[in-house]
Amino acid sequence: MGVAIAMGGMALAGGIAGAFGASSAASAQAAAAKIAQDNANFRAQWQTDANNRQIMRNFQARLERNTGIERSANKERVIAENFLDVDFQNKKGTLSKESATVNAAFLSTLNVRHLSNTSGTARAILRQNLSSMQSNMIALKTNYTSSLRDVETNYNNRLQGRDFNFQEQTMFIPSMGGIADTSGSALTSGLIQAGISGASAGYAGQLQYGAEGTWLH
Repeated sequence: MGVAIAMGGMALAGGIAGAFGASSAASAQAAAAKIAQDNANFRAQWQTDANNRQIMRNFQARLERNTGIERSANKERVIAENFLDVDFQNKKGTLSKESATVNAAFLSTLNVRHLSNTSGTARAILRQNLSSMQSNMIALKTNYTSSLRDVETNYNNRLQGRDFNFQEQTMFIPSMGGIADTSGSALTSGLIQAGISGASAGYAGQLQYGAEGTWLH
């Protein structure tokens, strides 16, 4: 009986030692895998940060270029519109003065010749001068409005040169890599197996030595 217990104890002790050895190996393997995964995550995060910094530099460059285009386009539009306004007012004033000069010269001629300015012929000539001035004023206004539209079109075309293709930054998400520490399960399984092996060895020894004792007796 003592021999059977000793055999079972030896098998159990060996199984326990093996279980702790397997647990240590599994724990070391998991630790090594985690270190490798951490290193890979560090390199990936470094690369992501570098890419995001480049994206930010590109964004700032595009933003500055867009701002420059807007400022230049606005300045050109203001200058062009001011020029058109001044030119229109000058031409309108010149046209009014010319019409007034023509009418004054006509009335003066009538006076020198002692002709009535209320005659049908005089009134017809004055109406013709007025109609001509109004037609010229309409043409001047139409040309002014068309020029303003051209300025606006050129302004919008300049703004089309802006670049709004901004790239979004990426967010780093670390990878766990499916690493699992199996040292606990390895120890548990080893201890269970050790217990089974010890019991089996003890039981086998009991059968062997128990049978021999009976035979000797």
